[in-house]
Amino acid sequence: MAAPISTVDAIIPCHNYGHLLADCVRSVLAQEDVSVRVLILDDASTDGTPEVAAELARTDPRVESRRHPMNRGHIRTYNEGLEWVQADYVLLLSADDVLTAGSLARAVRVMQAHPDVVLTYGRDIAFSAPQPPWHDARTQPESYRIYSYRELLDTSCRLGHTPIQAPTVLVKTDAHRAAGDYRVELPHSGDTEIWLRIVSHGRVAALDAVQAFRRIHATNMSHAYSPRQRLEEQLRAFETHLSESPIPPPEREQYVRTIRRTTAEAVFWHAARIFDAGDRAECTASLTFAQACDPAITRSRAWSRLQWKRRLGPGVAGFFERIMRRMRQPAMVNL
Repeated sequence: MAAPISTVDAIIPCHNYGHLLADCVRSVLAQEDVSVRVLILDDASTDGTPEVAAELARTDPRVESRRHPMNRGHIRTYNEGLEWVQADYVLLLSADDVLTAGSLARAVRVMQAHPDVVLTYGRDIAFSAPQPPWHDARTQPESYRIYSYRELLDTSCRLGHTPIQAPTVLVKTDAHRAAGDYRVELPHSGDTEIWLRIVSHGRVAALDAVQAFRRIHATNMSHAYSPRQRLEEQLRAFETHLSESPIPPPEREQYVRTIRRTTAEAVFWHAARIFDAGDRAECTASLTFAQACDPAITRSRAWSRLQWKRRLGPGVAGFFERIMRRMRQPAMVNL
């Protein structure tokens, strides 16, 4: 007897992405070797989303559409979708992104072969054209790497963010239920926190295949945050997770030190770049945040050099730097 086909429920929140919604939904419905359902959650869009969503639901019984009379925000919308899920696996996909062919079956095969893997992700291709570039992921070898919660946590703390790309994530529904909902208090970095929380219940698999196309455009939610704000939000996500992590407290403190050091270094270099761009106020705010993350950064040579530049001012500092660069260049010898 053939094994029953695996089921995947896809949650697609949408706010004013009506012109992109059909491509996203159809990329899910076209997936092979899995049984899919789609829930479109229109969060009070003011564009043509209601009409597009209604037509998609009318023409395919696997699609359900709901519309909020008032905007609830993306985190509450995600959690509403999670309440609807009944399948073996759950996918949360932004309405501006698109799956590659066969991506869900590839991820499911890995989790079937390794029952302790609770989350899979793969590579994505960023694009800004009206349509994704041509790419047939079905021709790629199905290689992957499995690693533990501690390995993910260590890598992520050293990076300052997880290596996971959102549109490629597939999660075992049971593990998602055990981990709980997205946190409303983390509107920008809730995915980081919940991915770490989910993987603390098992292991994670990174697929080598391209699993999705990630659309870059002027209304991406990330554009609402400055580089410093993004770093602040990521740090909050890590510290929130580590405050409840199942690992022993001494290990938690080690990871906290690592992520705070990583964040301090990243925000310091942001301060250096923004100083050169002439934004002194943002430079000062960023340096204050860097020092609060890890006071040891103030003992670095780079910190001392930036303080020297700030005292001189950008114009004078730039003049002296040009002089120093010329002095370091080897002299020309006429033969």
